[in-house]
Amino acid sequence: MNKWFFILFLLLISNSFAQENKETKEIEKFKLFRAEENYFYLKDKKQNKYKQDVFDALKFIPLNKKRSIYATIGGEVRVRLEHFDNLLWNEEKDEIFYSQRLSFHTNLVLGRHIRVFGEFYSGYTSHKKKIVEYDELDLHQAFVEFNFPLKKTQNISVRLGRQEMGLGATRLIGVREGPNIRRTFDGARIIYNSGTTTIQSFYTKEVFPKFYMFDNKFSLFDKAATNPKLWGIYSQFKINNESGINELYYLGFESKFSEFSDVSGKETRHTIGLRRFGSLGKRLSFNTEVMYQFGNLADATISAFSIGTDTHYRLIKTKWLPNLGVKLNWSSGDKKTGDNKINSFNALFANPSFYGISTRITPINIFSIHPSIGLNPTKKLTIFMDWGIFWRASKNDGLYAPPQFLIRESNGISDKYIGNQFGVVSYYRINRHLVFDLHISYFVAGSFLELSGPSENIFHISPKISFKF
Repeated sequence: MNKWFFILFLLLISNSFAQENKETKEIEKFKLFRAEENYFYLKDKKQNKYKQDVFDALKFIPLNKKRSIYATIGGEVRVRLEHFDNLLWNEEKDEIFYSQRLSFHTNLVLGRHIRVFGEFYSGYTSHKKKIVEYDELDLHQAFVEFNFPLKKTQNISVRLGRQEMGLGATRLIGVREGPNIRRTFDGARIIYNSGTTTIQSFYTKEVFPKFYMFDNKFSLFDKAATNPKLWGIYSQFKINNESGINELYYLGFESKFSEFSDVSGKETRHTIGLRRFGSLGKRLSFNTEVMYQFGNLADATISAFSIGTDTHYRLIKTKWLPNLGVKLNWSSGDKKTGDNKINSFNALFANPSFYGISTRITPINIFSIHPSIGLNPTKKLTIFMDWGIFWRASKNDGLYAPPQFLIRESNGISDKYIGNQFGVVSYYRINRHLVFDLHISYFVAGSFLELSGPSENIFHISPKISFKF
């Protein structure tokens, strides 16, 4: 389908959703995880406290007289242009291409205890068939969920099938929102929720997206499949009336083949982590996480760690509501070659954008600092500026690109400075359904890149428009 048709279509409908009823509330934004949206409030139109939306008829389709069984329909059209100068610091790698994401989902609620969710995804790029960018059409999510209410505020749910997952701040488990094809897992998840405490356990395999129609096979019980396994238990809780929220977790990871600078082979890695986040007053917010990893990679013993902090201070009485921030990340690298130990941190299924706007570097053997500022010139416009400065944590380990590719070996280079990157992200929310955003970044190569290979500065610009319903 012609890409310009999508752009014209989105622009034409951008003004068709405005509502002027001041006695009703604005509908919440679409969730990052569309399977978590709940439109039960549409069951009784008289009790509906939200403004009417042109797509309300698709969000609650009653299938019985009691309206206890209903369906919800939704989807997304996202179009994007990307331009790179000197991709991966190589002057011969200039790229410009168009890409699009089409998704369609249905949520079928069968009373209080059962629901079935299914979602189709299609990804296209004009450049070439890139993994996680190009997929003609496939079943992105397909799961059944059983809900068991325990008390008024307590509930246990069991989710079986193909599903998206995002845990905590997405430092380790993220949805991969940037590319056309988001990350999903095949498996089972049990979730306990009491309002103030959430505990979930899971056993899954990552889905490998392929290029053609319905070829992303279910691999959970396929012993020959090379898809990485992920299992664990993740808890979120508060202690008494303290201001912050705590997360304590264990994650298990197994891959039939992993490669780091010093060793490659079968990897079984365990991660123990603690995260604390929240706010102190109206201005200060914090997000701190500590992770330790152990296990085996081939014949080597794993001992690795990562520490991350993200602190922000909002000037609430200043024009444009400036949000001043600083983010630190320290992810270990291998200390010594040939010692039968591996100290390289594995970021597992991290969200790359959490560690930098350009997403060229993954948090393995990295120390970085990111001063930032966020601005809100209008209610619809948000601007975020980030300056990232990167060093290798260990001189005996190399540089890695997402998700876990060794792109520069250390080769005895003692200089750790990788470079610095300035980035700007702007979001303009035309209305609830239509959002335009623009990513711009410029990466200045440092001495390690200059000594280890091509070292041209990277320029990246990517305008994107997304329509959701």
